[in-house]
Amino acid sequence: MSMGYPRKWKTDKFKRLAPAPLQFGADGKFKILHLTDIHDVEPVMDDDENREIPENKDKETIHVIETLVEKTQPDLVVFGGDNISGYWEEFTYNYVKSTIDKITEPIRKRNIPLCVCFGNHDGEEGFHTDFQMLMYMEYPNCRSNLNDENVYGCGNCCVTIKDSKGEKDAFAIWLMDSNDYERKADGENFGYDHVHDDQIEWYEKRSAQLRAANGGEPLPAILFQHIPVQQELNGFKEVTKDDEYTFERDGNYYYLANTIHEGRVREVPCPPNMEKDYTNQLESWKKMGDIFAAFFGHDHVNDFRMNVDGIDLYQTLGAGYFTYGLERGGRLIVLDENNPRRLYTESLSVERITDTKF
Repeated sequence: MSMGYPRKWKTDKFKRLAPAPLQFGADGKFKILHLTDIHDVEPVMDDDENREIPENKDKETIHVIETLVEKTQPDLVVFGGDNISGYWEEFTYNYVKSTIDKITEPIRKRNIPLCVCFGNHDGEEGFHTDFQMLMYMEYPNCRSNLNDENVYGCGNCCVTIKDSKGEKDAFAIWLMDSNDYERKADGENFGYDHVHDDQIEWYEKRSAQLRAANGGEPLPAILFQHIPVQQELNGFKEVTKDDEYTFERDGNYYYLANTIHEGRVREVPCPPNMEKDYTNQLESWKKMGDIFAAFFGHDHVNDFRMNVDGIDLYQTLGAGYFTYGLERGGRLIVLDENNPRRLYTESLSVERITDTKF
C-alpha cells in the first residue's frame, strides 16, 4: 500500500498526448508478449562478494526480455507485475529510474507499445507504484496510465484494439492492480491483497459502455493482473502432509486435481488472503460475459492453464533472475480478429547465456 500518496489517481490529472490506437494487422492477428516477475535491480545494489553473480543475474534478465521480444515480434508487451524487486532497501530514485529504463529499453528501441501491471513487490520499500507509473508514462510507447477512474490501486485501465480496418473497437485488454498486502492495524502483513470492490465496479461500468458501443454484445476481452484469483485453488484439494505427491503452502498441503489442461504446476498458486472470500472478481467476469481468459504472474515457476466456469486462467513463467525459479521466460498470446474468443498461446523459456551458478 502506498504510504503518503493517495491510492486513487486518474490520468486526466496528468495530461499527455494520446498515442496511436492499437490495431489488428492486415492478417487479422494481434500478438501480445506477457513478461512477468522481471524482478530486476541494479547489480551495484547487491553486496555479494562474487560480483559476477549480481552482474550476471542482471545480464540474464535483460537477455530474457531481449530474446523474447526479438523472437515474438509482438504488437504489444505487457509487464505483469513485480517488474522491479522493490523490496530492496538500497533502491534510490536514480536506481528505480535506471532499472525501469533498462527493462523497457528492448521494447522502447523497437517502438513496441507497452502496458504495465504492478505486483506486490514493486513498491514495497516506499518507491510507490504511482511514482513508478509516472516514469513509465514518460515513454512514448506506454499505453498504461495511473487509472482510468478514481479507484483503488494504480494502473487500472482498459486498452482497446481496433479492427484491421481501423474503424471500430474489436477487442479489449484489461489491466488490473491486484495490489500488495492486507495489513492489520499495526501495519503487519497477513496475506496477499486483492482487487477491491470499487475496481470491480469500474470494470463493470466500463464493460457495459463497451457492450453498448458494440451493438449490445459484450466486447471480447482478456485481462492481466499479478496475483491470481482465488478460484485457481479449485484445481487443488487440501490434504494432510502424510499424503503423497503434495504441494505445501503456508503450512497447508494440497494435492493437484485433474483440472489443469496444459502446462506445468510446480507450486500451489498464491491467491489473495484465503481467510476471506474474494471470489467476486471472477464472478463479475462471468456476469459481464466479456473476459474469457485471464493471465497472471506471481507464481514464478507455473505456466499452466486452468478453466473455471468457462474462463481460462493462465500462469506465466517469471522472467527475472533476482528471485527463485527453475527456468525463465514469458508467454506469447495471439488474438484473431476473425475468431476473437479463441486465442493461441505458448509458454516460452529462454536458455541462459552465462555459466555462473546462482
